[in-house]
Amino acid sequence: MGTQERSEEQKLRQELTAYLRKLARWKNNDVVKLAFLEAEDAEQVDKLDLTGVAELKRNANGTFEARFVDKVRVLAMLRELMEEQRDGELEAFLDGLSRPEGGGEA
Repeated sequence: MGTQERSEEQKLRQELTAYLRKLARWKNNDVVKLAFLEAEDAEQVDKLDLTGVAELKRNANGTFEARFVDKVRVLAMLRELMEEQRDGELEAFLDGLSRPEGGGEA
């Protein structure tokens, strides 16, 4: 894998890690606000943080249902990703050890 490919992959992993951390810290306060918004307050929806919402449903009888992202799965994914990053760091370290000084052949 080339240096540029590794750099791009590392950037994507960092973005994914940041997003998973955001999901893990997300609070559902804005969903409660959304449940009680009246039709005339619809412009406020754009200001709400609904990051961790998987599904929203308002039934004909006025009930409101919300399903959220599973934080346990998010944390497990975050842990896996961080372990992979550490393994990658270890791999790079070991690669560096196996290269002779000066970049020449051994």
